[in-house]
Amino acid sequence: MLKAMENALNTINAPIARWTANIAGFFLLVMTVIVLIQVAFRYILNTPLGWTDESSRFLMIYMTYLCLPIIYLDERNIAMTFVTDKLKGTRIFELLMVFGHVASLILFAVWIYFGYAFYKTGSVMADSLPIPMFVVYAIPPIMLAISCLFALQKLLGALHNLIHFDPAEHNSSAVEAAE
Repeated sequence: MLKAMENALNTINAPIARWTANIAGFFLLVMTVIVLIQVAFRYILNTPLGWTDESSRFLMIYMTYLCLPIIYLDERNIAMTFVTDKLKGTRIFELLMVFGHVASLILFAVWIYFGYAFYKTGSVMADSLPIPMFVVYAIPPIMLAISCLFALQKLLGALHNLIHFDPAEHNSSAVEAAE
């Protein structure tokens, strides 16, 4: 049952992950071009452009939040794994994974709450671009809600691994982790 729910979430999350990765990659390309234009105008033409700094900053914010769900799903986030590496292949490891994903869901929910409150204050215009700030403030709550789907998928997988834990199946990985 848990595996079926995890697979169902994966069918939803996989296309979202592809789309967000592609959009973030495109934003990285656009941001790189903008920064190169900024450098060319500032140091070659000696005429700095006012909009390039703010637009590249906004694109960086969008890229960060677009990549958050993918990084969480693929476990590419920065982590100190010296404890979990020693516990891999044990039931305690699976229990820690469940606690970790529940804590992530709680953190994402708090972040969504405060992100939405911040979004509601975005009626002012950006300094050098003709866009309202709520356009920039909208991405954290949206992408964190999507991150909740990814965290739920990981939680279901961890619960499945905890409930259906087979020590014989994990003995070889525990020996490898200990070495």
